[in-house]
Amino acid sequence: MRRIILSVLACGAIGALAAQTGPQRAVVSYAAGFSIEYRPGYKVLGVKSPWPGAKRGFTYVLYRRGEPRPAGVEADGFFETPLRRVITFSTTYIPQIAALGEADSIVGVDSASFVSTPELRTRIESGATVETTRNWSPNLELMISLAPDAVFTYGMGNEWDAHSKMKEAGLPVVVNGDWNEASPLARAEWLKFIAAFYDKEAFASSYFDSIVREYERVRALAAAAKERPRVLADGPFQGSWTVPGGKSYMARYIADAGGLYLWAEDGGTGGLALSSEKVYERALGADIWLNPSIAVRSRADLAALDPRFAALPLMNRGGVWNDTRRLSPGGGDDYFESGIMRPDLVLIDLVKIFHPGLLGDRPFTYYLKVDG
Repeated sequence: MRRIILSVLACGAIGALAAQTGPQRAVVSYAAGFSIEYRPGYKVLGVKSPWPGAKRGFTYVLYRRGEPRPAGVEADGFFETPLRRVITFSTTYIPQIAALGEADSIVGVDSASFVSTPELRTRIESGATVETTRNWSPNLELMISLAPDAVFTYGMGNEWDAHSKMKEAGLPVVVNGDWNEASPLARAEWLKFIAAFYDKEAFASSYFDSIVREYERVRALAAAAKERPRVLADGPFQGSWTVPGGKSYMARYIADAGGLYLWAEDGGTGGLALSSEKVYERALGADIWLNPSIAVRSRADLAALDPRFAALPLMNRGGVWNDTRRLSPGGGDDYFESGIMRPDLVLIDLVKIFHPGLLGDRPFTYYLKVDG
């Protein structure tokens, strides 16, 4: 079913690509974190803010395979395109590469059991794609032996970062900053960033435009709804509760789906750390609770987190929903894999939760009601 969903959207984009006769170029319209500059004979990709508070970004020069490497240009990495062999250190990049028709280029992933994308599951099971971590750290020797053209990874700006070690080992590292974007469409537009390494910007642009059209169509339907449910997001951990900021990625989803986020007045794009008591007080007025925990499957699981949850009015109205409809064999959540590239499908799920009946019998893709 998932393959069919992705393929339906891709058909329109593929048709547009077939009619494309101009150069492979992309325009960045939503994302704030990367840029693409086209120069004679090569491309320059800029990652402006790889993590919050980063003192510098990264620059990558891309040029056609077999052509001479551009001279007189400074960059953090030079890459021949199209890529033939890649390693990914986040599942979010996998569906993007698969959508481009380049799944066979992925020779390594960080944690194989977390992968959901069908094309990659097949490659993992056949041994064509291997796991490249050992005890949660990069297996540098194995990665070098795979001879990748690029290693797509990310940075956090702390001691957990591994990209500098990979770079020191001589690996061709690309630091992706998509997770810093504060809107679903901006994060999804990083498809164009990945596509530039495969010389498939025209396809990526057409594919992304299809996503934008569907997202805006569904958002307009939600905006016309008469009711706006009050929404709580995420769950507690060890006595505290980090809720999404009022200008965050999740807050944008809730607003676009026609909901009233309980912390909409907050101006932050990250998380807001609060005590469970403070969140509980406001949660008494919530109609919907999204994503309490990946471990929550029932109301009994919620009560195990905190017995007070049983008294929340939304519990008796079936108002608890989790993004765990599609989990990989190892517990990886496809919401954080294909859902990053397909915000239109996520928005459809949220609109169906907030406004039942507005989208008819359209099936859920990522969300599952917590019941029983």
